[in-house]
Amino acid sequence: MRSSFQRAVRAAAVTLALPLAASMLLVPSAQGAGQTTQEHVPVWDKGTGGERYVSLGDSFTSGPGIAPMRAECGRSEKNFPTLLATTLDVTAFTDASCGGAQTKDLWAPQTWSSGAAPNAPQLDALGEDTTLVTFGTLGGNDIGLVGLAQACAFGTCVPASGTDPLAAKFATVRTELARGLADARSRAPHARMVVVGYSTYLSPGECGPLASMLTADESAYLQSQIDRLSDTLSDVATDGGALFVDQRLIPGAVDHTVCAAPNKQWIRALNTYNDGVTFHPSACGMDAIAQYLRIRIAEDRGETAPAFDGSCVSAGPGDPDPEPDDTEARLEALNAKAATVKATASCTRVRGVRTVRFAARGGEGALAGLRVRIAGKRIGIDTTAPFRVDRRAAKVARTRGALSAVVRLRDKELSVYRTVRLTRPGCAR
Repeated sequence: MRSSFQRAVRAAAVTLALPLAASMLLVPSAQGAGQTTQEHVPVWDKGTGGERYVSLGDSFTSGPGIAPMRAECGRSEKNFPTLLATTLDVTAFTDASCGGAQTKDLWAPQTWSSGAAPNAPQLDALGEDTTLVTFGTLGGNDIGLVGLAQACAFGTCVPASGTDPLAAKFATVRTELARGLADARSRAPHARMVVVGYSTYLSPGECGPLASMLTADESAYLQSQIDRLSDTLSDVATDGGALFVDQRLIPGAVDHTVCAAPNKQWIRALNTYNDGVTFHPSACGMDAIAQYLRIRIAEDRGETAPAFDGSCVSAGPGDPDPEPDDTEARLEALNAKAATVKATASCTRVRGVRTVRFAARGGEGALAGLRVRIAGKRIGIDTTAPFRVDRRAAKVARTRGALSAVVRLRDKELSVYRTVRLTRPGCAR
């Protein structure tokens, strides 16, 4: 059964260039000798002043396969940056995103397609008058998520217990993303930087359309590395003073993965129905991302956030037996559970060293994470029970500022957060 499905995937690979890509189906290539670089030209520019928006990123940003397409870099006229720019009614909009982009392409010309002029370094699109930048999605091609997805599909991808074959790549990409964000800020000092993380590609458990190709463990490992990249982008955003937008928190995201019925897919499976490419957003997916970005930007600006509309229907057949929508009731229950969470900071000893132990409990089984902050800066995180973070008391004492715990509660695709102010224990005063 698995071998027959693999043959079908290999056939799809001939058409799509690579079968599964968590970031981009096109393989990045070096700049050809003598080629003229394609400079960044605004999609529109209505004059000076006003909101001037630049988008940076890879193919999850550019939107290959979603008609109508622009000529460069697999950019769709319906990708999320264009939809966001339209919604915000920006004065000027430049889309520098490009299929196959790696972090190095922030500074170097990128050949994205045979015979095409290389895309200019993405950071060259920024200027002193830029007021808004979406930074990412970016980093998936550096990590090699394409190869990881292929390994999962055609062999095995789950590493031996205690090993981490991607550790060095993640360390490098974290450094390069941080450097890129810092450079973007220096080139556009008046712009609000918005870092965009990746989405949920694979729902927990068995994935219907890919069940013959990926085991549950392979599916979980592949999604865990995508989550790891999103968490890396989150850390870079926090350290760089940028707004982080987590696509995993888009309302209903976990119900619109490659595992959903085709007409519900925000991320496409093997059959894309001429709407996007494999493991990339559909037109509805791009719409969902743009809506959620608009909501988060409004919240960041202290404006009234628009309501999210998840009614978009993707091309393809539907689920013959859809489940009733109980989202509102589950969200109400999750908020009630959040009220039961207790967070504490206490003094203890760990291997003879005086330690501050931050802990969270309660939540009636929905508790999913604990983040500890001092003066707003994160100092630790735990996403597994018993949800506690240990830090040397002397180090906590040297770091002045208010202590707080941010707890996350989760029910499938729904998440709520609660911030708890903590009392500084005696050993850390």
